[in-house]
Amino acid sequence: MRIIVAGWLIYEGGAQGGEATCRDIITGAADHIASSRGETGCIAYNWAIDPLEPGKIHVFEEWESVEHLLGHFRHPSYLAMRAHLEKWTITGFGVQIYAASGIEQVYDETGWPRREIFGVSLPD
Repeated sequence: MRIIVAGWLIYEGGAQGGEATCRDIITGAADHIASSRGETGCIAYNWAIDPLEPGKIHVFEEWESVEHLLGHFRHPSYLAMRAHLEKWTITGFGVQIYAASGIEQVYDETGWPRREIFGVSLPD
């Protein structure tokens, strides 16, 4: 079962300098992010600045299993990232863990969104 970690973090500064803060956070964490991407079971590990809300970072991770995610929480890259993030003041967050029981492509072979997903389709 695949595991998705997705959500957002807001750092002090908001509209006044929040984007610069987020840029510093992400670029300063490049080695930690790269290390996490190299962990066994890591499919995706991304941090991105919200283009419309300065001070907000979006987090997206995909792991092959719960065991791999739990292993990540003990990995040096995770512990280093936590220490790195403690340099800034967080003012809000919402990060969730999702279990994915199935995976399908969004688009069909012609490049259009599929008309049926996981056996469900809307009437024409």
